[in-house]
Amino acid sequence: MPDSPQTERQLAETFTGLVVESLAVKQDFGTATVGCRDCDRTLGAGDRVTVALSCYEDHSWEIEGVFCEDDAVETVTETMDIRAEQQVVLAAVLEPTGYNPPTGNVETDALTLGGVEILDYSPTSDGY
Repeated sequence: MPDSPQTERQLAETFTGLVVESLAVKQDFGTATVGCRDCDRTLGAGDRVTVALSCYEDHSWEIEGVFCEDDAVETVTETMDIRAEQQVVLAAVLEPTGYNPPTGNVETDALTLGGVEILDYSPTSDGY
């Protein structure tokens, strides 16, 4: 992993427990499932996945895509263009640990990321 403002351990800690939901990825909270970005396979608790994320304006991490084991990616460039923002590809297990959103509608079985391992990292400077 290239030098970065955050260590691999810090990044893994940042993403552990992250709810699998973003502007680009929608989780079905009713069934606690999410689709693979490449093949639309339905993924649920216990499934191993790879996840691509980018840090919008170095402030807010957003999930760009979730991939099943058959469509797994290992590098940032396999799934998105290098941009002037932090980008990560990680491996994880989907866990049904729940989500308590600001709206107050608790989703008790919502999927989050567990067992996070950073596979690739692109710092903001790589995009210039």
